[in-house]
Order: sequence, then structure tokens, then C-alpha cells
Amino acid sequence: MAARAFPVHAQEPRGYEAGIEALATLADPSFAGGGISLGLRPGGSIRIVLTATPGVLRNRIAARGELLAELMLTPAKRRGVGIYGLAGVAGQVGRRDAGRLVLGLGIEGAPAAGSGWHLEAGLGGGVRIAAGWRWRWLRHNQTRMP
Repeated sequence: MAARAFPVHAQEPRGYEAGIEALATLADPSFAGGGISLGLRPGGSIRIVLTATPGVLRNRIAARGELLAELMLTPAKRRGVGIYGLAGVAGQVGRRDAGRLVLGLGIEGAPAAGSGWHLEAGLGGGVRIAAGWRWRWLRHNQTRMP
């Protein structure tokens, strides 16, 4: 019996992202700010995001930086809503310097489209909430498999 192989196409978006974000942590003291994010999509379901957020902590100027790894459930989805989990570390400078672990969930509009919104909730120096917009420069590689 002869078997015939047929091509199967797998899409793995790869590329870069940049965005703006509003972020708040609800704790004592609470932090609120707005900043920028840079992301790397190496392929598959992973996204690595670095954020820099100047803001306010107890009426004084402060800043927060985060390095997050995100696991996207539908990275190639060009329409609709995608869900992702996030984990990483945050550093905060200002009135009270601190390092934090971050853990949460996010949703975003069309994870593989040219741009889209995102909302996140979780823990990281108190309850952490974030919202923003990302611009994406992705390549949708097609891999042939026998």
C-alpha cells in the first residue's frame, strides 16, 4: 500500500511589538502610571514583554519596570479575542524601592493582527491591573510538513 503525503501548513507568528500601557497596583502604597512596552514574539505561543512605566506612589514620582513571559492560547488568531497567562518580575523605584513577582491573566484583541488592545489582571505588588494598545510587526511563517 502506498501512502501519499500532503502538505500541512502551520502558522507561527514571529516578530516584534510596541505599545502604550496604563498600569496600577492596588496595595499600600498603591502605584499608578502610564508607559511603554516592547515585546518579542519568537514563535509559537510565547511572547516576552519589557515595560517601563513612570508614575506616582503616595503622591511622589516613582517608576516601575517589568519583564514578563506570556503564554498565548491562540497566537495566530487574526480576529476576535485571545487569552494569555503571564508571569515575571517587576522592579519599582521611588519612595519605596521593591522587587516583585508578577502573575496574572490577560485578554487581547486579535493577537496576530497589526494592532490591538489588551487588558490584564493579576498579582504583583498588590492587585495588578493594566490596559493598553499594542502595535505588531509579525511574520506568519508557513512550514510544510510531510
